[in-house]
Amino acid sequence: MTAGRPVPNHASRLRFRPAPTGWLAEALSEVLATSLDSADQLAVAENGAHRAATVLLALSSPHFEQEPDWWQLAQTQGGEPVGFVLCSIFARSGGQPPEGTIFYMGVLPVHRGNRYGRELLDQATRTLIRIGVSRILCDTAACNTPMIAAFRNAGYIEREPWERPLR
Repeated sequence: MTAGRPVPNHASRLRFRPAPTGWLAEALSEVLATSLDSADQLAVAENGAHRAATVLLALSSPHFEQEPDWWQLAQTQGGEPVGFVLCSIFARSGGQPPEGTIFYMGVLPVHRGNRYGRELLDQATRTLIRIGVSRILCDTAACNTPMIAAFRNAGYIEREPWERPLR
């Protein structure tokens, strides 16, 4: 984290818990079907939303490491699902602190427009900092302006890919 940049405060509107696998696949399908991200739109056009979600979830295993509690369901205080964050780390090497990534995050379509995306991003940032990553890398399509705004607002720096400096 850059000097003077605090760890994001815990979201008061949402609570987080490990995401149930079956629920996650269905929620990811909903998010992909209405995503602004051009890569998501292409995947859905080619495979349909359910298949695109299955393929995306399968991609995490060979390329990233994650623990079950790093993939989180976001709920309102009343227990209604709002979205999810999927945090992972790149494979560790040489005793160096790992680099982290927000593998995917999404707000369910019915809850969009309520500024939950920023709360999900803050939770992902807190999770990755707790894990001990040296930096956080993530990406989004240039056409996904709400996500770009959330990254900027949360202190991420626009590079290829987006990066959250931690030191």
